[in-house]
Amino acid sequence: MAGKTKVFSVLGCLLLVVVGGVLAIVVGVKMTMRRVPSHAVLHVEIAGEIPERSSEEPWSKFFGPREVSRQDLRDALVKAKGDRRIKAVRVKIRDCFAGLATVQEIREQLQAVAAAGKPTYAYLETAGEGYSGNMAYFLATGCQKVVLGPLGDLTLTGLKAEVPFIRGTLDKLGIEPDFPGIGDYKTARNFYIEKDFTPAHREMTAWLLSSVSRQVVRGIAQSRGLPEVQAQALMAQGPYSGAQALELKLVDAIQDWGSFAEETVKSAGARSEVVGLRRYLRSGRPDRDGTPIAVVVAEGAIMRGESGFSPVPLFGGQVLGAETMAKVFREIRDSDARAVIFRINSPGGSAVASEIIRVEMERTAKEKPVVVSMGNVAASGGYWITCGAQKVIANPGTVTASIGVFAGHLAMAKFWEEKLGVTWGELATSPNADLFGSLHPWTPEQKQVIQAWLDRIYDQFLERVAKARGLSREKVDSVGRGRVFTGEQAWGLGLVDRLGGFDVALEEARKLAGLRDDEPVELRFYPRRVEIFQRLLRRDDEEQAKAWLALLARGKATLPGPVWLPPIIVR
Repeated sequence: MAGKTKVFSVLGCLLLVVVGGVLAIVVGVKMTMRRVPSHAVLHVEIAGEIPERSSEEPWSKFFGPREVSRQDLRDALVKAKGDRRIKAVRVKIRDCFAGLATVQEIREQLQAVAAAGKPTYAYLETAGEGYSGNMAYFLATGCQKVVLGPLGDLTLTGLKAEVPFIRGTLDKLGIEPDFPGIGDYKTARNFYIEKDFTPAHREMTAWLLSSVSRQVVRGIAQSRGLPEVQAQALMAQGPYSGAQALELKLVDAIQDWGSFAEETVKSAGARSEVVGLRRYLRSGRPDRDGTPIAVVVAEGAIMRGESGFSPVPLFGGQVLGAETMAKVFREIRDSDARAVIFRINSPGGSAVASEIIRVEMERTAKEKPVVVSMGNVAASGGYWITCGAQKVIANPGTVTASIGVFAGHLAMAKFWEEKLGVTWGELATSPNADLFGSLHPWTPEQKQVIQAWLDRIYDQFLERVAKARGLSREKVDSVGRGRVFTGEQAWGLGLVDRLGGFDVALEEARKLAGLRDDEPVELRFYPRRVEIFQRLLRRDDEEQAKAWLALLARGKATLPGPVWLPPIIVR
């Protein structure tokens, strides 16, 4: 017995030694990973859509590589700008499918690093391979030197807008769409009722595309030292091979990655080491200690209830829940935050939900200054929720406004009978009992009811915008009627206060809070991001998914709402 006890004691000691050794190694690795050498090159890799925020949960790394978010890039570049240890920044850009506003913000941060006296380099294996490389190249031109891979191409092809229409599909299925609205430019309803652009829809898309194209051309021209006329001509004449791009001075060199990587390190100094973005951020992020400033991130289609995720095709994705946002603003009012940055990426949705969010935001703005920072899109309901903030900041490329409303339904009786052989027996107690049904088109009397409802919502939209922007209702109506603008165009019309990204909003928030420009601040982000696996465990998301499936099974799906803008794809 004593022998067994001795054996167990020895094994226990060995186990403690092994565990202790492993812990020491882990701690040592972590300490090494947190350390930034005195001479370093910050290495950043960018690919994909660039989300607003990435997961901060430690276990997310076990489910594949973590996405690099706009906030990650912002934090790293802001920190690098003033960090004496960072001697240069190099960016490896793969495929970039981010929105223009996001790309503009990252470019501005890269240019700020260069203005601080630190060289910036961009490497493109290729700018597009069988598809447009416009955004990847535009992002790369935020750096002082742009290098292309040996077999790379520069598919600078000019921009194109693509807008889908499903009227032809509905006709084939025997489904009759009925979608009234206010304003020829409230083109969301055209998705259902048209097969191509209406004159107003074409006009609006053309002015959006023209503004976006001018911004991209202007940015490329300034970065590459070209006249805008020449940059415009080069965009119109692409794509280019690597040799052609080099000859036209659109890129500075053709190199393989290994040679480029060695060169960037040597140029920063003989003792320089490479530090990746994740490692650099683990050593600390900027604006995480000081006077508290709340950052409320509002992403997705606006709906009543809690924020979450909808699995429904086309109308699915992130859901911006009014109840979640209301709780966040109430929490902030009770906090010690001195100001609020309201970061919006939303195409709108429910008018009721938008007003719930707006009211809570406005109440907060009466106690603490609120500055709106618009991301890629803040349109329709996404613009509604800005009304009442002290300042509204938009990126030049932000898709915004869309002050207008629409509603509708799909009459599916023919589909059920002619395509599936299903007929419906019907009884009703009043003429409007089937007003929100999904079988028959609206009668003229029912259309009047719906139009009166839309008129009321539109009037309230005009009233809120007019009050918030200090404009007359007539002026708002003249630029409203569903018109969509870029941030640059909206600024010229008085719909936003200033052009810029998140850091411009932070600058305004500091001013309104009475803080010095150099006073340290702590950015507190709301709401806490819910991980995908947590969503799967949440009962409300499970019920939401079941509800959506039940609606689809009945041939009826709830649309995002009367103040919603469908996506406009610019490639």
